Amino acid sequence: MSNVFDLDDIKLASNVPVVHELYDLTPDELLLSQEHYESEVRSYPRRLPLAIKKASGALVEDSRGQLFLDCLAGAGTLALGYNHPEINQAIIEQLNQGLPYQTLDMTTPAKDKFIKEVMNFLPDDFATNARIQFCGPSGADAVEAAIKLAKQTTGRNTMAAFHGAYHGMTNGTMALMGNLGTKERRQGLMADVHFLPFPYSLRCPFGLKGNEGAKQSIRYIERMLSDDESGVQKPAAIIVEPVQGEGGVIPAPAFWLQELRRITKEHGILLILDEIQCGIGKTGHRFAFEESGITPDILCLSKAVGGGLPMSVLLFDKSIDTWRPGEHTGTFRGNQLAMATGAKALEIIRRDHLVEHAEKAGQYLREGLERIAGYTDCIAEVRGKGLMLGVEIVKPNNQKNKFGEPEADPEMTANIQRAALERGLIIEKGGRQGAVLRFLPPLIISYEQIDFALDALSKAILATAGPATIKEANAESDQEQWRSYFIHTGEGGADELEIALNQTTQVLKQVFEAADAPYSGLEPLVLKNLINNIELDDQQLPLETVIEQTGELIAKNSIMVQHPSCIAHLHTPPLLPAVAAEAFISSLNQSMDSWDQASSATYVEQKVVDWLCGVYELGEQADGVFTSGGTQSNLMGLLLARDWAADTISGHNIQKEGLPDYAGKLRILCSKKSHFTVQKSASLLGLGEHAVECVDTNPDGTIKLASLVTTIESMKSEGLMPFALVGTAGTTDHGAIDDLAGLADIAQQHNLWLHVDGAYGGALILSRHKTRLHGIERADSLSVDFHKLFYQPISCGAVLLKDKEHFKYLLHHADYLNREDDLLPNLVDKSIATTKRFDALKVLMTMQCVGTQALGAMYDHLLGQAQQVADLINQSADFELLADPALSTVLFRSLGDQTVDIDQFNKQLRIEALVKGVAVLGETVVEGKVALKFTILNPCLTMADFETLLNDINDLARTLVD
Repeated sequence: MSNVFDLDDIKLASNVPVVHELYDLTPDELLLSQEHYESEVRSYPRRLPLAIKKASGALVEDSRGQLFLDCLAGAGTLALGYNHPEINQAIIEQLNQGLPYQTLDMTTPAKDKFIKEVMNFLPDDFATNARIQFCGPSGADAVEAAIKLAKQTTGRNTMAAFHGAYHGMTNGTMALMGNLGTKERRQGLMADVHFLPFPYSLRCPFGLKGNEGAKQSIRYIERMLSDDESGVQKPAAIIVEPVQGEGGVIPAPAFWLQELRRITKEHGILLILDEIQCGIGKTGHRFAFEESGITPDILCLSKAVGGGLPMSVLLFDKSIDTWRPGEHTGTFRGNQLAMATGAKALEIIRRDHLVEHAEKAGQYLREGLERIAGYTDCIAEVRGKGLMLGVEIVKPNNQKNKFGEPEADPEMTANIQRAALERGLIIEKGGRQGAVLRFLPPLIISYEQIDFALDALSKAILATAGPATIKEANAESDQEQWRSYFIHTGEGGADELEIALNQTTQVLKQVFEAADAPYSGLEPLVLKNLINNIELDDQQLPLETVIEQTGELIAKNSIMVQHPSCIAHLHTPPLLPAVAAEAFISSLNQSMDSWDQASSATYVEQKVVDWLCGVYELGEQADGVFTSGGTQSNLMGLLLARDWAADTISGHNIQKEGLPDYAGKLRILCSKKSHFTVQKSASLLGLGEHAVECVDTNPDGTIKLASLVTTIESMKSEGLMPFALVGTAGTTDHGAIDDLAGLADIAQQHNLWLHVDGAYGGALILSRHKTRLHGIERADSLSVDFHKLFYQPISCGAVLLKDKEHFKYLLHHADYLNREDDLLPNLVDKSIATTKRFDALKVLMTMQCVGTQALGAMYDHLLGQAQQVADLINQSADFELLADPALSTVLFRSLGDQTVDIDQFNKQLRIEALVKGVAVLGETVVEGKVALKFTILNPCLTMADFETLLNDINDLARTLVD
């Protein structure tokens, strides 16, 4: 007998259905026979009238030869789709071994292998103390066993479940069911069951949105359990689906599960997680509860765990293994074929990275569903996790129920389901009033098949519900709608602002709490396609939908600057007072042009500028203005230097007369390690990049003073006209700080304008290392970059002048803006920008809240930590330190494979680390060698973080070598 399974008669000809006309869904002979012989209890054939002939992967062919894409997959049972060749082969090999079909609870090699695969699939902290129990073939059997185990372990009889719950159709499990219609004719169900509110944002029992409703649910539960007058006895267990399936594909927030776990532990209540439908990879995690990082007491599994064959198991902590021998049995708990297929399925899911595929493909599907929601009126919400998604269908024209919620439309939902079937797409429905379309495709679904599903659903919805209604022009109603887009003064004028900011806060909270890497790892091309698919014409989605979508697509796939492994650039995590200030800044929307546009804001900026001038000891004549950052500050410093030079040399007014005839001789001096914005500024100022002369540096990256003097004298001898000298307080790569006092002496001797680029190291003025900036107080102009080591949100910078009279080179009067007879201050007089943000507020609030001493201590810590990290690298055989740290940058490289080009290897290592979400590293060149760069800016990191980071980088390097 051959051991090779032949799929030639099962494989289907196409990867997707090709539907030229609507499929015929009138009952054929097989369906009529089923109706004649089978009980009225049958359900699926009523909604999905198919007689299946054969199936392969995610495709089903009916008895008419019509091909369907199955996004139901046995209600989540067929994780690998139909007739996976390796699953079929596992069945054949099991049969050929001569083992029985079932063995009660006696062990076999197949059973042992299955158990080990399950344990390997579990999170380590759960598997370590887990015990497995084989139950009857259905998920309800597992839940029944969990109920009994919880009650006998705790000695209590009460159980708690949730609104919208579904745990099975037996006596005990139906008692835990939320659906009243299914239970209405059942008498004598398990008693003493209490129902709790599940977090359901669209239909929140507390009338709240987003996580605020979930928080109230937790408060309700905890208050009930703590109230000796609640009337509810302490439960033996609380049972919950991390993602409710039949209840409408409603995912529990991670923080909510964490809080539920905390409460149950504090009250000695067992936590049962029912992952019968949402487990085994569907949510983009092996188990849905993993996202929250909790460990349940009991885990119920069925459906996909058997690889497509009947199987259910309990997994629980060994400390509650209170069973006596034979106290819970079931004849078919020893299904050997299901153990063989289950073990093979788990092996394939791990080997082929199908959980990761479910996360990415699910996001792709979700974005497509949200696009459809954008051009129809009948979709209230798209929700779910991974490839377990739901679309809630509501009545169009924004109809509301008595609770102010979108009115569910179960009839339209059924019509859309049938219209989708006519177009080759199988989807389920469920949820409140049966108004949720549910997607549970197999994990092996392809992007091509998802595109087909989206196209079929779109056509089904447009054919059934039609496109979004275009409202007739009505000036009064239009204005009412427009009002909802703005903040207004007066009572109630900021209600929408409150709602939007609260929701945004909750979405961001979820994003940050779920971030376990500096980048999500989503393939760049997939991310690009998802963003390019965003519709920008005539969308008009509800703001809450846009905020949710932004969180899912944009925020979750952003670079997380707060993550310990994001350490590439001069890009800091922002301080909370500064983030709070951003809300004030954007809401108030002050334009820092004139006092009548920014009354208090004008004084705030001047207050902060005066404080800065004092901090840097620039003198009584000093002044400054806020800028967008170091680039603009450097440009302004050199612009003023150029105009000052022309005025000093020949009384020439560049503002009025343009560049002088000797402009081609003007020269700017800086070090070879200076920021590229020096050359960029020279270009923008009409002097050309050739006007910048880069002087050699010492090994530590600082400018050579002797070479500088020689260069200046050489220029003058050639008839050139050096007019500006740029010193750097913290070069981008090395963090080197030039001898600023020495530069000031040379600038004074040769009548040069001294500009100091303090974007990186200028913050040391607040630390005990401030002496390293000695001489900065003699600068004619100074760049300060707050969105670096002052930890401000981008963008935020300033340029300071030692003599405020030099701002005259920027002054232009406009009759509408800054008239010459104005008595009130106008900051536009000092800026090259007309419209300017109120960024000074961020600095003001930061200094009020955090203060200079704490900031200074942070810098001191960073400098010391950079030395420690450099020592750690120096002691490693896997890395080479390429320079001693001057500030908080550490330059090194992986030694990798000595048989390959080590420069190319480090380039590849940085890219791989980025796109795989391992680390965000910098890259530069040190003495001709490609270097990786740690820019250590986060004062909250510990040496353990760096040890982990280096280990992760080294592990990745080894995979590249292999």
